[in-house]
Amino acid sequence: MSRKCRIVKKFTFLVIPALAVLSACDEGLQPVPFQGVSGRVAFLGEVPDSTDWVRVAAFLDLPQTELDLLGFSAISNELSLPNDSTPYVLGLDTGVYRWLPIVWKRSGAALTPDALRILGWYTDGAGPFEPPQTLLVREETETTNADMIADFENALTVEEALEAIK
Repeated sequence: MSRKCRIVKKFTFLVIPALAVLSACDEGLQPVPFQGVSGRVAFLGEVPDSTDWVRVAAFLDLPQTELDLLGFSAISNELSLPNDSTPYVLGLDTGVYRWLPIVWKRSGAALTPDALRILGWYTDGAGPFEPPQTLLVREETETTNADMIADFENALTVEEALEAIK
């Protein structure tokens, strides 16, 4: 068998099955739709040197106790600091989320309510500590432009935040 025939034979054995698999997909390969929320967090004040991380969390129900704050439904990746603002993305299950706080953690501390501060939360846009705005997440839908303000100068303890959202 000639070299050219061997190349054609190998090509046929690789390409034909690949074409058969791809043609079996009615509309080809489609991206998996993102489901959740995205937006920007704008920062007020100086980022403390003791910062371990800042993240956005999501709660289906308003936490009632300090320990409830550790029972979030989802939490974002660490937000990029220091910037005037940074984007965030948070994958969420379908549902109505009652509270999306911006959470700061002190460096070197265990993940306990004492090591956390609340820098703000998702509101109707009036300010970081206005009444929380609920967020509806629909199946295979991204809620965009859910922008928030994080205020380092007026950060609340967990206890203060829980009192403010009652």
